[in-house]
Amino acid sequence: MRRELFFAIALLSTCFATAQQPYQQNWESLSKHNEAPEWFRDAKFGIYFHWGVYSVPAFGSEWYPRNMYLKGSSVNKHHIETWGDPSEFGYEKFVPLFRAEKFDADEWADLFVKSGAKFAGPVAEHHDGFAMWDSDVTPWNAADMGPKRDITGELAKAIRARGMKFVTSFHHARNSLWQNGGNWTGHYDGAYKNYPSVLEDAGVAQMFGYMPRKQFLDAWYGKLEEVIDQYQPDIIWFDSWLDQIDESYQQRFLQHYFNSAAKWGKEVVVTTKGLDFPRDVAVEDFEKGRADDLTPYPWLTDDTLSWGSWSYTENLEIKTAKTVIHTLIDIVSKNGQLLLNISPMADGTIPGNQRKVLREIGLWLLFTNGEAIYNTRPWLIYGEGPTQMRKGGHFVGRVDYTREDIRYTQSKDGKTLYAIMLGVPNGDVTLKSVSASGITNVSMLGIGQWQVDWSSNELGQLVIQAPDLVSHFEETPLYLNHSPKKLVAYVFVLTGPDFEVHPDAMFGSNNVIRLSAENAVVEGGKAGTETHGELTNIGFWNDANEKLHWLAYIKKPGEYRVRGTFATASGETKVRLSVEGQSVDFEIPNWGDWRTPQVVKPSGTIRFEKPGVYKFTLAPTPGVEWHAINVFSIELAPPLGN
Repeated sequence: MRRELFFAIALLSTCFATAQQPYQQNWESLSKHNEAPEWFRDAKFGIYFHWGVYSVPAFGSEWYPRNMYLKGSSVNKHHIETWGDPSEFGYEKFVPLFRAEKFDADEWADLFVKSGAKFAGPVAEHHDGFAMWDSDVTPWNAADMGPKRDITGELAKAIRARGMKFVTSFHHARNSLWQNGGNWTGHYDGAYKNYPSVLEDAGVAQMFGYMPRKQFLDAWYGKLEEVIDQYQPDIIWFDSWLDQIDESYQQRFLQHYFNSAAKWGKEVVVTTKGLDFPRDVAVEDFEKGRADDLTPYPWLTDDTLSWGSWSYTENLEIKTAKTVIHTLIDIVSKNGQLLLNISPMADGTIPGNQRKVLREIGLWLLFTNGEAIYNTRPWLIYGEGPTQMRKGGHFVGRVDYTREDIRYTQSKDGKTLYAIMLGVPNGDVTLKSVSASGITNVSMLGIGQWQVDWSSNELGQLVIQAPDLVSHFEETPLYLNHSPKKLVAYVFVLTGPDFEVHPDAMFGSNNVIRLSAENAVVEGGKAGTETHGELTNIGFWNDANEKLHWLAYIKKPGEYRVRGTFATASGETKVRLSVEGQSVDFEIPNWGDWRTPQVVKPSGTIRFEKPGVYKFTLAPTPGVEWHAINVFSIELAPPLGN
């Protein structure tokens, strides 16, 4: 009886512990966490800020503490000329100068609300080793030194009081100064190599991460645990180098955070650069970048309001509201969210030019157009238009959009489709991606919601008769005092029983597979490339025994639409594209012109079950009389949706 009672008590204890600690320290258990809760996908836009000791010198960038120890660098020369030799005036000497005397958390939070942000918070610790919260793990913290205020605590209170979620970002994985594989590495490796005397001070050595590796890892975890327990952040964002943190510490952090959130009754988010954590555990983040096409998973972009440094520097060039708004729209259309960085001054002042842009972003979002951004989900395709990104991922570079570029979002219930024009309408607007057949009403976000006329063109695409907005706003000065230059993006609201993608729409995707004439391999002796003006094609294809071959990588399984671009002046004929036992035939009419290509669509599609490299063959269709054709390209449009 006693033994049975003992086992019963043990079983109850285990069940109770599991209920209190639903997440265990392994990937299988941690993957049960919902990495992208609905509130995060609804919020879309947040703000954080690179603000700390590095804001005092206000030169170069937030990497000043590293670069000042790199002999011969521009920052090193500036530091010597302005502050003295780094061995005498080290980075730690800036700490007492970081006083944040004009910092007002409530004022900052009010500005964030007016910008349209739904989550906000500080860089809790950058690579420099200075914590922006009240810490017992490190003496180098804002409550004990510098401002002598709990910056993170004040911000958490002010931000949450205004209904926003609270984010803290951590960059301190890079702070470890140690021998990794025999090489000294870390943010302050220049100090170790060029100014080793600065590390003789035990306090400075701690700030610079110069300590036994286990001690650093324990501190890495301890700082996270403190912030979790003291401030209950809704989002914890990580910079790179997280892959250098031992897996046991990674899992220990995640277990503590997820179990703490379960206890609080909150859904929380962790983000990482790349896939430092598995995708079913954390949200992937792209630095100054984004996806180049619609993704099946939510993701985040971290970008900054300036064209240069993330932290405040003198003469910092600030982006326009138009640039930020267009970037946000493109991100949201592809299943992303934006975390925008601003750059306060060391004293806690947010410069006027940054405030101005944030207010303009807020006016666009909160006054008229937020309906097309907040609480939305991607459509089957993200958009259309001539402006294409050179690549996806990190650091995609500057992208300037035009009124020809359209981005799509839809309401969560799928009953409303938003077509967002990245510019000002100038006459009729053709939505090439939308079939007019499923539309019953078109309106436009503005003062109220304007009804606009619409029709279908000969291809079945939706054509909208947009109003003259420039004249309207010139006659309505009370409306935000808009000038034509400030009309950065406009939203058409489409309703109807069914939103159908026009059959040609997917050929505008970045992921379209293009089998070009230049890349074709000719099987035979006569056919070959020729150029007419700027167009290259395969010509002299007189022999029906000749064939064209291509190799192409298919990265997305599914059903692909196909079209070809041809020209002929010798007679009607057919040509067959074959791959993996599948084929489609192109019926090519004789339009009497070798140099003017025409698009031809076959009746069928081609399906790929898995990613991989495939061989494509174009040959005359058997049993059909062959007439010579010019081949400009074959295109395969990727599947719709995610």
